Amino acid sequence: MPDFLVKTKDGLVINIDKEDLEKLDIIKNNDSSYHVIFNNKTYTISINDNPNCNTKHYVVNINDKEVELDIKDSLDQMLEEMGFSDIKKQGTGEIKSPMPGLVLKIEVKEGQQVEKNDTLLTLEAMKMENLIKAPATGIVKSIKVKEGEAVNKNQLLVIIGG
Repeated sequence: MPDFLVKTKDGLVINIDKEDLEKLDIIKNNDSSYHVIFNNKTYTISINDNPNCNTKHYVVNINDKEVELDIKDSLDQMLEEMGFSDIKKQGTGEIKSPMPGLVLKIEVKEGQQVEKNDTLLTLEAMKMENLIKAPATGIVKSIKVKEGEAVNKNQLLVIIGG
């Protein structure tokens, strides 16, 4: 797994390791741009005024060409591999199991209003209890599992609407 995974809007995927970062020669210019030398090539890079650090989505200008990109560090990549990034992205919508397990307790009812981080259900996996929480405020539209039911990774558990 690379230290950083960069994906551009037009589909380019770049793996960046610490060794790659050590090869960069970066100088901050007087304005908000940077002068970067990498593999004997020169780049002028500036970051859009409103980067979204929460989603790690950036719009940058590289040699006067606008590029949209998403950057994932090793933790983001691991969470995505485990299925947790799907929960983060969904906001309201389909809440899926991040891992195989057993539904121990359902804490909500259909039609119930939930707030962000309210516990929806308890899932036992590898002898540990995992609380599945609401990723956003909404109304429980549907519960797709029952207490005592074994579930698979990415199995639909609950649907929350706005």
